[in-house]
Amino acid sequence: MPADVRDEKGFGLIELLFAMMMLNIGILALVAAFNAGALALRSSAATSNGTAVADKVMEVYRDLKSDAIYLYAPNGEAPDSTPFTCSTAKADSGSPSMPNGIPSPTSSWYAQYMANTSAYAGTYNGTANTAYYSYTTPLTNSPQWVTDCTTNSSSDAPIPVTVPGDIPSGLSIDPRKAVQQVAGPDGQKYTVFTYIVMVQVSNGGYVKQVTVYVYDPQNSTRVLAIEQSLFDPAASP
Repeated sequence: MPADVRDEKGFGLIELLFAMMMLNIGILALVAAFNAGALALRSSAATSNGTAVADKVMEVYRDLKSDAIYLYAPNGEAPDSTPFTCSTAKADSGSPSMPNGIPSPTSSWYAQYMANTSAYAGTYNGTANTAYYSYTTPLTNSPQWVTDCTTNSSSDAPIPVTVPGDIPSGLSIDPRKAVQQVAGPDGQKYTVFTYIVMVQVSNGGYVKQVTVYVYDPQNSTRVLAIEQSLFDPAASP
């Protein structure tokens, strides 16, 4: 029998299916937008916290006298320890395990710490240029690492000669440690790498260059913030 073209039976179901499909598309688009926004907000918060940690660490150095700005050598012993040597590297210790000074080749932090070559680019590493943490070479080349074991052959170079400057007590951040964990504004512990090298500026004098790297506590390979400052030995804190 011929169909009645005016018969609308079944069209309501088709319209409902189309409406549900469009609604699903809209809802999925909104969910994707919210998810992207949440990820962006989380990334922004992590970067902001990392920057705050970098500022926190750098402020410690800004309050120090020039002769107190240095790092522990790989052995990680304080200048007043007995016996005190600058040649015997010590193993990582503590919980979590951290180097006592600048990471030596036996440290689990050595590879990652050494990977930030821009922080100590062109460093003079002794006559053979074989160990990036050689500090006992007199200051005849620039830049050079600055540690409690660095010697000085130039009167205008602000490198510790015998006993480095005192560090104020009560600091939550030890400016002599190359690797440490620092609490951020969100209460999480952020791993911080610090590099201190001597560089020669355009006027021929020497300044200390402090570079701080802050890593994401949720992703140990992601750098959240990098901060660098120069410290003139002639300027008071």
